[in-house]
Amino acid sequence: MKLVTFREAGAGAAGDSPLWRVGAITPDGQRLIDLREAAQASGSNGPFESIPALLAAGERGLAAARALLEQAQRTTVAPVPGVLALDRVRLGPPVGRTGKVLALAANYPSHRAEGGGSSPSPTNSVPEVFSKPGTSVIGPEDAIRLPGPPITAVDYEGELGVVIGRTCSRVTEAAALEYVAGYLNVNDVSGRALDPGFERSPEFLSRARFFDWLIGKWCDTFCPVGPWLVTADEVTDPMTLTVVTRVNGEERQRASTGEMIHSIARAISWCSHLMILEPGDLIATGTPAGVGSATGRYLRPGDVVEVEVTGLGVLRNAVE
Repeated sequence: MKLVTFREAGAGAAGDSPLWRVGAITPDGQRLIDLREAAQASGSNGPFESIPALLAAGERGLAAARALLEQAQRTTVAPVPGVLALDRVRLGPPVGRTGKVLALAANYPSHRAEGGGSSPSPTNSVPEVFSKPGTSVIGPEDAIRLPGPPITAVDYEGELGVVIGRTCSRVTEAAALEYVAGYLNVNDVSGRALDPGFERSPEFLSRARFFDWLIGKWCDTFCPVGPWLVTADEVTDPMTLTVVTRVNGEERQRASTGEMIHSIARAISWCSHLMILEPGDLIATGTPAGVGSATGRYLRPGDVVEVEVTGLGVLRNAVE
């Protein structure tokens, strides 16, 4: 099942709003079901206030959504309550701006190599995890905004995103995937250079460079996600997917998720040992080689970035 947040086209600006609704894409990919409206039309209720609320309801909530989707497909009377043409709506970020956004740094050997670094063995290293604020999250077709100074170079990073479906703490690697609700595309947009407008003390530059890198992850619009959340039952093996990133139609990145240093299960387990993971939390699993910083080809106004992961659709965002 492909879950989305949406509103009718033209209904206000991007961001969280009471106008956002929860839907499921029909198998033909041309329509969606407004789950709350469909439930009300059938005389039932469901946890359809948000994607995190739906996931928190567990299998009961997902089963209710599947039943409404199947019911709408069987209905021959037109118009079907709660069914909208996909071209009549605007999709938002499936996970909204609630919960945590965690991300793995340098989780592909090829990306480390293009930056001149070597790769550790997963047996004697741990995932390097940072976070991005909720205000960085945007949906498909929303604009990536170049912030200008102090951020002076902006890069793309196509990644596989993992969405948590059940509250978990200190889970084992063996059990970690049981807590996954589904998967989506992520673009971990990154500010690669920070210029505060003055010279900084040389003795603190190495420390400053680390925080410059970290600050570059935090800007508004720097975490496009979507176009939908594909439930885990539709992804047979998340470690065999292909991640592709294109800029203006030119392929810049291509890799298998099997190339990760730290697997999805290891990343979930490690994060769950640091904090409680809750329904709707997102973990971005790292980017492969091909980023703009390796060649100096940074994003410019008018560029269009597409991130595509096997079976998860295409996340498309223009740059402003």
